[in-house]
Amino acid sequence: MSASNRAASIGERLADTARRVPDRTAVVEHETRTTYRDLDARATAVACRLHAEPAAGFVALLFDRKRPAIEALLGALRCGRAYVPLDASDPDDRLRLIVRDSEPALLLTDRSLAGRARALVPTHCRVIAVEEIDSGGAGISLPHVASDALANLYYTSGSTGQPKGVSQTHRNVLFFADAYAATLAVSAEDRMSLLYTLSFSASMMDIFAALLNGATLTAFDVRRDGVGALAAWLDRERVSVLHAVPTVFRGTLAGLEPARRLECLRAIDLGGETVFESDLALFRRHTRAQCILVNHLAATEANVIAQYVATHESRAADGILPVGRSPDGVSVRVERGDGSEAPAGEVGDLVVTSAYLSPGYWRRPELDAAAFATDPHDPRTRRYRTGDLGRIDVDGNLHFLGRKGNRVKIRGQSVDLSEVEAALAACSGIVKAAVVASHDEGDPEARRLVAYLVASDRSGRDPLEIRRTLGRRLPSYMLPAAFVFLDSLPLTATGKIDRLALASMEPPHADASRPIDPPRDDVEREVAAMFERLLRQAPIGRDDDFFLLGGDSMSLVELQDRLLDRFGVAVSKFHEDATVAGVAARIRRSGDAAGPEAMPVLFPIRESGAAPPMFIVHGRLGQPFVSPHFVKLLGDDQPVWAFQARGLDGSSEPHATIEAMAADYLAEMRKRRAHGPYFLAALCAGALIANVMARTLREAGEAVLPLLLFDPPERKLRAPVAEDDLLSRIRAREAEGQFVERIDDPKYASAAVRAARAFEDAIWDFQPAPYDGPVFMLSSRHRMAEANPMYLKRLFSGPVERFEVGTTHADSLDPRNPVFVEQLARCLKRIAEEARSLAAG
Repeated sequence: MSASNRAASIGERLADTARRVPDRTAVVEHETRTTYRDLDARATAVACRLHAEPAAGFVALLFDRKRPAIEALLGALRCGRAYVPLDASDPDDRLRLIVRDSEPALLLTDRSLAGRARALVPTHCRVIAVEEIDSGGAGISLPHVASDALANLYYTSGSTGQPKGVSQTHRNVLFFADAYAATLAVSAEDRMSLLYTLSFSASMMDIFAALLNGATLTAFDVRRDGVGALAAWLDRERVSVLHAVPTVFRGTLAGLEPARRLECLRAIDLGGETVFESDLALFRRHTRAQCILVNHLAATEANVIAQYVATHESRAADGILPVGRSPDGVSVRVERGDGSEAPAGEVGDLVVTSAYLSPGYWRRPELDAAAFATDPHDPRTRRYRTGDLGRIDVDGNLHFLGRKGNRVKIRGQSVDLSEVEAALAACSGIVKAAVVASHDEGDPEARRLVAYLVASDRSGRDPLEIRRTLGRRLPSYMLPAAFVFLDSLPLTATGKIDRLALASMEPPHADASRPIDPPRDDVEREVAAMFERLLRQAPIGRDDDFFLLGGDSMSLVELQDRLLDRFGVAVSKFHEDATVAGVAARIRRSGDAAGPEAMPVLFPIRESGAAPPMFIVHGRLGQPFVSPHFVKLLGDDQPVWAFQARGLDGSSEPHATIEAMAADYLAEMRKRRAHGPYFLAALCAGALIANVMARTLREAGEAVLPLLLFDPPERKLRAPVAEDDLLSRIRAREAEGQFVERIDDPKYASAAVRAARAFEDAIWDFQPAPYDGPVFMLSSRHRMAEANPMYLKRLFSGPVERFEVGTTHADSLDPRNPVFVEQLARCLKRIAEEARSLAAG
């Protein structure tokens, strides 16, 4: 029996997995690790919250981070609500089109995006921030979800100028996830990548193939962190299965030293673009002999159409790798124009037949009629005309030869040229527009889009302004790379735009006579020089755009690598501004944040000593607790590192949540100490951050020594956040001999107040989960007297030992207090004994 038949719904399969491997890590994003038990509980909590909402309809998802988005979509599926993923990086106009078409009843998001979400949806659509969903739900009976219930609605580019929704059911998602996992032999021991945004249907294969088989799903944001950082991340996270578009694969492996291998990888799945013989050579050079390479043909309507498995021993491809064979339950036929089957080797239309195809397009019956039909030989199956061309060779392998008509693929994304043309027609001054896909010889995939335009006057002939206008409506992969202005568009004898004539025109190049504003500083000059070398043209000015000069996805990868090597900065968001001046500005901003004047989130107080280093988390003010009197008490053998809050320097944003602080601090700490045992200490409300850090480390299998907490809050309260009060408390700390920087600098003082207020809001909003490890608390009598036992238990459910060290909060933090000195020494001795025990055993 196939895995997809073991359970009728995705929610049931996830529950089965959670019962089998409750303590295994399910999802990793940055330093946050979620077990299957916690993922299942969180999905159930979301499901209960959604089930309580009376309005029927889709659940839209708007998230920047992937982990909470996954929890939200699993919760929607568990209670029978189909989800509609929205890409937070897409312009609002596009998101409004999707919302208007799908008419969601609810929108799930996180608190940071809630304001934007409310502006996107109509008043009847309820917006729920996932932070507001508690872990309750006990006793709530969730509905049975049938296998043919809708699971999701993914929007792709549409020929009407608007995106179109492709629906899919639980049964079909399970089928394709199992087919994908079977070829890759996914098991609970695997660590699978998630590079795709969740609004791209390819992400389903990673999410469900991993989570329904007990594997660990590891998330990476290529758009934010860049291709140049991917290889190091693959090694650090020990990723065994990589799923990527070939452009990302090439950019990652081509940048490696010749002798370097990605030792953890055992399988690579490539999809969305053509895979060349040279890619096979890269694969052999940089992976172990046991690793496999899978070339995967898919569509939103059918997530696994065909797969070709190559090994290190596979014979060299003839230029382009085939896409292979279909899994059981799917068949592909190549048809001639008259509907008859084409013989081996002959090019024709690809037609997919299966019982697991998409039910159809949302509210697009005319598209359904054109793309889908019942199979005349088996009424239980349907046929889908993909719009692709292909051939089947004598060995039975399918070869993909590109799109037909008006649809193309750009960097793995399907684009209907009509949608781009509709957006161009809406630009001021544009009278007519036609978009043509530019191809390299021998490559059926489009390399870039070229827009041919007729403008009403000279004011409409600004390519940079047009591209920026399109960027507010279209996702980055749909933006033309070049704009050509004509007096009129060529027409065929029937009066239609002659696209063949446009495609045969000389590829556009930069206008040598254009006015050039030269670079104005060293950074701009170096960026311009990189443009010139990569694009082989000069001179290039500060207002010249990388893409409008002929840059494409491959040269962009190389540009990002060069920028990282030269400036140490991972530059992204090229769709917002790819001019020399724009790129240089982002480098300068990043350089300012990382330069000598920037305040590090973690810095050493004492680096020498053989004991596990103490990492001490700041308190409510965000300032580090690093009094020299305190450091002296620790002894010469105790290394000490101190955290301070983001945002104190005024150049970075304070974190909005305790979880975000913990993830950031863990990432910085693990740069200094890759593995445990970890010694965490925390001042006052920093105990909340230490709680999350310790839980995350334990979930990752790391040893954590007993936590050392200095007068943590024992009930939920909101401290004063008036500016004068905050500044006076910071100055008092400075007077006590603790390390406080530049408090008399107005900029720093303002930033310190802002960071403290952000932390206060995060404390108030924090919903703790208990940490069950041992904890030592040095507490004041006042805190112990006002303690709420239930609140403390929600934070620390394991063995807690409290030592009274003074009457007031100030007493409990005074290293000159003899009771504090005595009890601190007692706790340090026991923590050192635990560290020695771990080292010995």
